[in-house]
Amino acid sequence: GCFSIHRAPPATRTPRRRRAPSRAVSMVDGATAPKLTKNARRRAKKKEKRNAANGENGAKDATATNGHKKSEVPAVVAPTETTPAIDVEYVSAAYDASDADVLSEFESVFSRFATAEALTSGRDAQTEAADDAVADDTPDSAAPAAPPEEEPTKAAALSRKKRKLLSRMSVAELKQVVARPDAVEAHDVTAADPRLLVYLKSYRNAVPVPRHWCHKRRYLQGKRGVEKKPWQLPEFIAQTGIEKIRKAVEEAEALKKIKQKTRERVAPKMGRMDVDYQVLHDAFFKWQTKPKLSGYGEVYYEGKEFEVHLKEKKPGALSAGLKAALGMPDGAPPPWLINMQRYGPPPSYPNLRIPGLNAPIPEGASFGYHPGGWGKPPVDEYGMPLYGDVFGARAALSGAQSGRGYEMTARGVPIDRTAKWGELPGVHEEPVESDESDEDDDEDARQAALAKQQN
Repeated sequence: GCFSIHRAPPATRTPRRRRAPSRAVSMVDGATAPKLTKNARRRAKKKEKRNAANGENGAKDATATNGHKKSEVPAVVAPTETTPAIDVEYVSAAYDASDADVLSEFESVFSRFATAEALTSGRDAQTEAADDAVADDTPDSAAPAAPPEEEPTKAAALSRKKRKLLSRMSVAELKQVVARPDAVEAHDVTAADPRLLVYLKSYRNAVPVPRHWCHKRRYLQGKRGVEKKPWQLPEFIAQTGIEKIRKAVEEAEALKKIKQKTRERVAPKMGRMDVDYQVLHDAFFKWQTKPKLSGYGEVYYEGKEFEVHLKEKKPGALSAGLKAALGMPDGAPPPWLINMQRYGPPPSYPNLRIPGLNAPIPEGASFGYHPGGWGKPPVDEYGMPLYGDVFGARAALSGAQSGRGYEMTARGVPIDRTAKWGELPGVHEEPVESDESDEDDDEDARQAALAKQQN
């Protein structure tokens, strides 16, 4: 590339203002000097001090050298006196033996501080004690000394972090000592009081801490790049047709020219998106529905909108869409019936009635492993059903029992709903004749006697 060099224009200098002459000038012809300003007095005082200091330094130099140069001045050596060497020995104060309990509590604290002997001496007190012990054990003979015996290695002192890890209970131990093991999480054992934490978490109406508190990534960082669904009008507002009217108006606006848009901006036309008042009234006061709101203590987290809500689903009820997805024709058993007949009903739903397992199969169906068959009913060695009335024998009660309010349980046991609690079986009350019937009989006898007399 080419570089062009431009010469900068000469800098223009601003003229410096000359300093006004000091007023501290002696006037000629006996005229009096004007009064000095504050800065002028300060400068004059500093100058006098500087001159006085320079005069004193000159007098000292002249006295010291006495006509010689500064480098040629002979050095005067003061006579030295020999002082005897003094060794100072520091001895620590002995502890009071009467407070042995107090000393035992603070022994770990005192051990972290060095004694006065260790601080003042050049060597460590423990090293000196070891050297003294070796010197005492060494014999005077010239025989080679035996190698010292190896002292037993002491366990290294555990750090604070390791002691905390050793004293911390595991997740399995915490689940055994709390009333709600399902509320225990992996990080609950690191709390100061894990039992109290799990108790507070399992308390009724307790609002949990948002689950992203322990995540390393930022909140809602995983939703970056996910396409957001367009907002939709509620169903009761969309039924008014306002969306179609707005779309037609937007299409008409797109076909207009700039001149027409400018004219309408100045003088807009009103009433182009009017909806019937009765339709709007019915939409908001007749067909309006409540929006889906979060419950008490529910906190939003990533992926909550993609979860399947199973509160509206009922176990054991197969919808038409589920049957089509599983490829089940009409009258065919579910694909998991064979495993349930082999391993038993699900323990989470003990009262669930499953045809072919603890309830009769539908009419027209048959047991077997052929296509459309309902497998083999689970029975014991005597041929009795294991889990319920799978053959429908108990359900086929007499017409009198079925008409008197008998119901069947999940295991096929009939229950009489008409029976009263505490009623003894086989005890019937005898009818008691009333006194009115006796009086009627006496009256009839009297009328018969009067009729005979008249005849």
